[in-house]
Amino acid sequence: MLTIRDVPPPPTRRAAPPRPRGRRPFRDNPLLILASIGLLVVALGGTLTFANRTSRFSPDFLTEFLLYALSVADLTMILALVFVLARNIIKMMVERRRGLPFARFRSKLVGVLLGLTVVPAVLVLLVGSELIRSNVDRWFTEPMDVIVASANRTAADYYRERQKLVTDTADRVARALVPLPFPDADPAAVRDIISPEVAQRRISMLEVYRVVAGRGPRPEVESVVDVAAPSLPSGYNRASADPAGRPWSERKRYVWWDPETGRWTGADVPDFKA
Repeated sequence: MLTIRDVPPPPTRRAAPPRPRGRRPFRDNPLLILASIGLLVVALGGTLTFANRTSRFSPDFLTEFLLYALSVADLTMILALVFVLARNIIKMMVERRRGLPFARFRSKLVGVLLGLTVVPAVLVLLVGSELIRSNVDRWFTEPMDVIVASANRTAADYYRERQKLVTDTADRVARALVPLPFPDADPAAVRDIISPEVAQRRISMLEVYRVVAGRGPRPEVESVVDVAAPSLPSGYNRASADPAGRPWSERKRYVWWDPETGRWTGADVPDFKA
C-alpha cells in the first residue's frame, strides 16, 4: 500500500545582513600612511629651509620663538614615541601571558630590536658628551685668543694712527697761529684759522688755550676759542678740567675737584685721578 503525504519544505534561512564595513585601522590604511609620510617630509623640508635662513632673524626671535617651538616639538615627539613603545610592550606582555602563538618569539624579537636601538644611542650620547666636555676649551679658547689678540692689534694701530693725526694737526695749527699776537689774539681770527681743520673732518674738536698768570707761582691756562664738529653734542668738552681738578673754562665745566668734600663733582665722571 502506497501512502503519499505532503511534506512541508524545510524552512529557508534568511541570509544574515552584511556587516557594515568598519573603519580600517591606521596601520592598514595605505593612504593615511602615505599622507603621514608626506607631511613629515614637508615638515622636515620646511624646518631645514627655515634653519638656513636663521641668520636673517634677530637673536631674540631665535631664542624666544624658534628654540621654544623646537623644544616643544621634540618633547611632543619623544612623548608620542614613549607612549607607542610602552603600549606595544604592554600588549606583547599580555599576549605572552595568555600564551598566544608566536608571543615568545615576538618578545625576543622586540627585545633584540630595542637593544640594537637603545645601546648605540646611549653609547653615542656618552661618548659625544665626554668628547664635547673634554675638547670644548680647546675648540673655543684658542680662536678667542686669536680674535682678542687681533682686535688688540687693530685697536693699537687705530690709536697710533689717531695720535699721529692729532699730533700733526696740533703742529700745523700751532705754526699757523704763530703770526697772531698771543696772548691778546682776536678769538675770531683764531677761529678762522682752526675751523678748516674741523670742517675737513680730520678731527672732531679743536680747542686753543693761552697761558695767563695764576694766583700762585704756577701759571694757569685760559680757553680762547673752541671749534667742534656738528656731530658732537652742544657744549661738548673732552677735557673739562686740568689734572689739579680746576675747570679749563667756567662756561663749559662738566666736572671739577671740590676741595671741601675731597672728591670730584659735577655732571660728568673724571677721566683720571687728581
